[in-house]
Amino acid sequence: MKLKYLYCLIVFLFAFTSCSDKAEEPDLSPKRTVLVYVVGSNLTGNINENIRDMISVATPENLNGGHLVVFFSTSKDKAELYEIKTDENGVVGKSMIAEYEGKSAIAVETMNEIVDKVVSMYPSDGYGMIFSSHGTAWLPTNYSTMLRSFGEESGKNMEIYELKEALSGFHFDFLLFDVCSFGAIECMYELKDRADYIVSSPSEILRAGFPYAKILPCLFTTEADLQGVVAGFKEYYVPSSYGNVSVVKTEALDELATIVKEIMAAVGEEDLLSLPLSDIQYLSYLPYAPTKLYDLSAYIREIATVDQYARFTACLDKIVVNKYSSDVVVCQNGYEKIPIEEYSGLTIYPLQSSLTQLNAWYNNNLLWSKYIYQ
Repeated sequence: MKLKYLYCLIVFLFAFTSCSDKAEEPDLSPKRTVLVYVVGSNLTGNINENIRDMISVATPENLNGGHLVVFFSTSKDKAELYEIKTDENGVVGKSMIAEYEGKSAIAVETMNEIVDKVVSMYPSDGYGMIFSSHGTAWLPTNYSTMLRSFGEESGKNMEIYELKEALSGFHFDFLLFDVCSFGAIECMYELKDRADYIVSSPSEILRAGFPYAKILPCLFTTEADLQGVVAGFKEYYVPSSYGNVSVVKTEALDELATIVKEIMAAVGEEDLLSLPLSDIQYLSYLPYAPTKLYDLSAYIREIATVDQYARFTACLDKIVVNKYSSDVVVCQNGYEKIPIEEYSGLTIYPLQSSLTQLNAWYNNNLLWSKYIYQ
């Protein structure tokens, strides 16, 4: 009888040990899938270099068991979807998933379809998305040939509210915008329900874009290392002296909007429209744009009381959780250089009496303005 009990005990211990051994094996289940969404335009050469940088570091270890998928639109009606992965010979490269014809990359239905396909193909603990193309914050196309929020395809672009619609039904750990001037409070507020964090620049980004050879592994850590992204960006751009970036945590954006709404209401429309802007720090001045985009904190300080500004900055500190700016950034396609004396990480458009059409579009189309002014 004792021998029988001893045999059962040995079997039990062996089974327990086997389970324990399995639990200690590296967990390579898909922790995060990152989709890179590229609208090439005249930046195709630079973006191809970005893809090569991604391939150079996209080892299984750096992807941490995740997936890196690229949708690359090379023209207005041709695109390809592929995964960057290690093949059976241990070589990292492109593995084709699908090729597309007749689909506009900046159409709401196309982006929604691609995101849905990737999410369905790669079930993961979380998702991230990188946008790479031209960008012009929230500005509309129908005003002095201004471009729009994201993507340029044969002169056509995607509005910020269309981007929000295209991402409807999905929520991301982070969105990273490798596009110019996307770091605007209007853009952050529009996409606040689509991601936990948004990484972007409030100024123009040089054609080289984000340094993916440095930052890609940061996007696949269990908790995305967005502080590492900022550090890599800074390390890359310090020698050139031109560049800035910020990381926004979207959770407190509603709180910030409420504070700004109270400040705006206390000032009144007439005083807001007549506020002199010449001495306020601006961070972006896009080609052909009728207005500059001003540093959010610098603008609010001009119109708020001391107490209001203290509440505002306390809330802003919860939102812009990491940031970096060089002492000078470029605008007007590099033809003008802006000294940076104040940098909150975000811009804002102040309503201006001389821009009635833009004011009307702004108030009628953006969630931010609909809330704070109405």
